[in-house]
Order: sequence, then structure tokens, then C-alpha cells
Amino acid sequence: MKIHLYESLKAIFLHIDNHEKTYLSDHGLNIPRFYILLHVAQNPGINYIDLSDRLLCTKSNTTRVVQGMAKDGLITRQNDPNDGRSYQLYLTETGAELLARVYPGFVNQIESLMSCFNEQETTQFLEVSQHIE
Repeated sequence: MKIHLYESLKAIFLHIDNHEKTYLSDHGLNIPRFYILLHVAQNPGINYIDLSDRLLCTKSNTTRVVQGMAKDGLITRQNDPNDGRSYQLYLTETGAELLARVYPGFVNQIESLMSCFNEQETTQFLEVSQHIE
């Protein structure tokens, strides 16, 4: 029975992931770049380690993607004044503008995808999903 639950959750994840990939690719972004823009916008000055924790990936992967985004003028990094070995990340004006263009449609996609759930079902799923996180 639990394998069926797992398979169902995996199918849901893949369905959501596919929706995200399609929407973001239409705007010239991939999933890691979008979530980096989002997390840096929500946490100006975030460092690589904290960003990697939020992205659930390694620091080396985060560094590689951020370096590409810096080359593309979306992110800037500055030395941390409290730790010379660490960098703080910020959106550039171009990065902020891109996120501002993409994010509202992203939220609309989520609302549309989740529209089949009523408030009670949503609350119930959120409570149950706490067991997995």
C-alpha cells in the first residue's frame, strides 16, 4: 500500500515539474535559475551555503549555476564584509525585472494546477505532507 502512495506522490511531482519546466522554458529560464532568482530576491545577500540548502543541492552545483547567471547579468556577488571567504548574492536590475515578468504567470500556473482542490482538501494535504518533510 505504501508503495502506491509513493508512486502517486512521485507522479504528482513529475506532473508539477513538467508544468514548471514548460512555463519557465517559455521565458528562457530553467528550474534552478528561476528558484535562484526567487530565493535571492526573497533573501538579498544570501550566501552560497544557505542558497544551496534552500535549493536542496550541493554548493558546487549552486556555484556553477550562479556563475552562469552572473555572466548573464542576472546576479551579482559581493564579498561578505563579515567573512572575506564568503560571498553575498544579489539580483541585478535585469534579474529583478526578469523575475517580475515571470513570477506572476508562475503563480497563475500554480493556481490553475491546484484549482481542483477545495480548501478542506488543501488543508488536509498540507497536514499530511508534514510527515514527509
